[in-house]
Amino acid sequence: MRMLLLAAWLVGTSLMPVHAQTDATPAREYRVLLVGNSLTYTNNLPALLRAVGASQGTPIATESFAAPGGTLIERWNDGHVAEALRSRGFDAVVLQEQGGNLAACMASVQQQRKAPCAASLRAYTEFAQLATAKGAKVLVFATWGPDERWQGKLARSARMIAESASATVFDAAGALQALHKAQPGINLFPDGNHPSTQASLMLALALYRDITGSAPVAKDLRVTAPLLPVNAAVSPASAMESQPGLAGDGKAVVVPASLVEPLVQALPGPGSSSEMDPAGRRR
Repeated sequence: MRMLLLAAWLVGTSLMPVHAQTDATPAREYRVLLVGNSLTYTNNLPALLRAVGASQGTPIATESFAAPGGTLIERWNDGHVAEALRSRGFDAVVLQEQGGNLAACMASVQQQRKAPCAASLRAYTEFAQLATAKGAKVLVFATWGPDERWQGKLARSARMIAESASATVFDAAGALQALHKAQPGINLFPDGNHPSTQASLMLALALYRDITGSAPVAKDLRVTAPLLPVNAAVSPASAMESQPGLAGDGKAVVVPASLVEPLVQALPGPGSSSEMDPAGRRR
């Protein structure tokens, strides 16, 4: 499968040829497990994270389990993620729940008592226990909402889940809000729900920072896997990286550092959080 180019963001921009890297061999590699749905696989967030790591001289290996509209309790029940956590070691585990009411349910006492919310919290907790038992950092992927009130519920729910599961919040919404503030004209969500390529890259930069503890520097990014569409044929039965058509054909596209620089400059500091809607869109 040929890689999907960088959509409208790179229209009119020259793609650079790939040259051999000359960076020194890094001291360590980070292994990251990502669990989620279309917010994770649209534009291939794992591949973008790997590209950011490589550009910084910090290799990142990813293993990703996702499905369209998937929930964490579904990924817990199918057993594939749990088996990966039991049999392999990871430095970080990123948990992205289905958006909407489920992602915000912990902010409401009434919703907490309902079965879907209880099942979601159980999945977070079970995954977190397996991960932390082997020394992995667990990140709760905090998504975005349609307005300030809803974004506040999502943010509070993410914090409550993180506290309950002994995890850390990955403030995805805050990163995108920072990008929108820096570039007000940008369309972060072309379909109203899913991130644009530029937004996904902003998430990858923020995720790199939260996983490694180091702020990224703007450098050329060599992306070697397809930037997947919302309707990509992604199966939760195995890691995305092992599925035919999702791993790439060895060809690469390079995102110039000049396009990465504005995102790096807009990146909020670690630990910052937002109660605000990043750009008036809902997942």
